[in-house]
Amino acid sequence: MAYLSAKKIYPGDMTEPLNGWYQNIDTTGGSTNNASTAGPTSVLANPGWQFYQLRGYVPVTTATGDGFTTVAQVVIPSPYKNDDTRTNITGMTVVADTERPSYVYRTAISVASGWGDGRVAADGLTTSGATQVIGFGPGTATAPVTFSGVVEGANITAAANNIAPGEGGLGTNPFQTATTLTSPMLYKEYTANQEFRVYSKTATNSTATNGGWAISDADKAAGRTGYILVEVCFIRPDVAVEYDDMEQYLPYKVASNYPGY
Repeated sequence: MAYLSAKKIYPGDMTEPLNGWYQNIDTTGGSTNNASTAGPTSVLANPGWQFYQLRGYVPVTTATGDGFTTVAQVVIPSPYKNDDTRTNITGMTVVADTERPSYVYRTAISVASGWGDGRVAADGLTTSGATQVIGFGPGTATAPVTFSGVVEGANITAAANNIAPGEGGLGTNPFQTATTLTSPMLYKEYTANQEFRVYSKTATNSTATNGGWAISDADKAAGRTGYILVEVCFIRPDVAVEYDDMEQYLPYKVASNYPGY
């Protein structure tokens, strides 16, 4: 599910990471979800451009004996934990269209380390292959696109069937560092909605899934959960200037002193 509108703030109001959660609602008494009461928060860090930071996680509760997970959608957590009408969102989508494309400039993935409070898997992730790759990036429900050495994908490679807590990976930085431009130096443009998922692969540039991830038997027995943490940042042109933006600067209506005006 994609958001329908975005909340906009200005740099002086940004005192914490941007919130990627949103809520679509229905205004006709059905289930069309044709309106929005809360979009993800964007900051107008540069006039005319909305900057987004979507963060989420993939929970891992299955141990190796239960089988491995190969593909997973990302959960965008609701900031309203005590309100069951505003629940988590499953599925992280970069929203875009031809009029207002989106440009991805950062992706990140890591395995949660926890604070030693017994909630988070202490052994990290167990992988089906000794050097299995767990990647976060664009693709379909069954297969990733290649995102090796590009800005729109981030990968972690296992060592001896394990990705330790705290291990992480980043996409490339979209800055020109040589005379000739190459893909790693460019923002990734999207002109249609694109969901980002977590995939298990044999190599960073694989376009097919393989194997998977799980937590250790010890972590499952102790009731601990593994978490794959992800982030995608992108910019998008702001909407056209609206009446709300200019109303306070327009001439006031001239009031008449005639009774009954």
